[in-house]
Amino acid sequence: MIRQGTMLRCALVIAALLLASGLGRAEPKVRLRMAAIAPDGTAWARELHALSRDIVNETNGQVEMKWYLGAIAGDELTALERIKKNQLDGMAGAIFCERLAPSLWVTRIAGLLRNREEAHLILNRLFPTVEKEFTANGFVALALGNFGSEVFFSRTPIRSMADLRKGHYWTWSLDEVWLKEMPAMGIQSVALPVEAAAQAYDEGRIDGFFGVPTAALAFQWSSRAKYFTNLSAAILPGCIALSQRALDSIPVELQRVVRSAAAKFSVRFEDLGHRQDQQLLGGLFEHQGLKNTPPSDAFAAEFFEAARRVREEMGAKLVPPDLLKQVDVWLDEARKVEIPAKPAH
Repeated sequence: MIRQGTMLRCALVIAALLLASGLGRAEPKVRLRMAAIAPDGTAWARELHALSRDIVNETNGQVEMKWYLGAIAGDELTALERIKKNQLDGMAGAIFCERLAPSLWVTRIAGLLRNREEAHLILNRLFPTVEKEFTANGFVALALGNFGSEVFFSRTPIRSMADLRKGHYWTWSLDEVWLKEMPAMGIQSVALPVEAAAQAYDEGRIDGFFGVPTAALAFQWSSRAKYFTNLSAAILPGCIALSQRALDSIPVELQRVVRSAAAKFSVRFEDLGHRQDQQLLGGLFEHQGLKNTPPSDAFAAEFFEAARRVREEMGAKLVPPDLLKQVDVWLDEARKVEIPAKPAH
């Protein structure tokens, strides 16, 4: 018969082993409430969940990220207001990033950035400014990157500016730059929230979408449209933002761990976007039934000339002239040499 004292010692040893293995892990000291409009089950959502797991594992359960996906917390601006009211701690997304760092609006100018490499370059150059702008608004930029280039998804083929100007196309209602540029280029845009775009197409209120390939897949636009035209009209930046208030609630030594996990997420996110773009534009969209209508040299030249003309005419109505001038200088320098494909910080 085992003595009672022996049994007690065994129980204590087992409890200690459970705690050491993490099975007895205590409640996290800090739980970060995060929002995103990305639908759950998408590649975007999987990467956000992976970030959460990394943070939990690398902080030994002391910091946890709880994600509210699929616009449960509202659209990006609604979620941003909820962060300011301390109902959320941070978010991941796209257009809200420009509200916190207005210099990012320059990446939305049509025809300015033509590919991911140029986006990497400009976002890296802008990062010090972006950090200051986030800080001034009470936020920290945990990650900064881009979702890729805008592509045209349409009901009928688009082979010229004349074709493009015949239809009505969805534009994100939060995109201040495109809402100014598209009408100035003679393109009829219909401003709607992201979640309303698919229904508007089904009801015939719009004839297509301007969007990045991964968004077309995530929000099921590619299953509705008949054609796509890869003109790389503009770049859509993305970020993960955390309120300074929330960051300050994390012990300093764990803040470094959270930032490190976010930096790893940035690299994975960039790689994921690049691979998905290649797959979708390289044949997957066509396999799903979409017809590829590659832009002719004449169409591309016409589009980019119209974009350049509007950019010059509107000037300060889009972004500060000094900022646009600086980006033009960076691009001119880079286009003379091969641009290194490195992600933003």
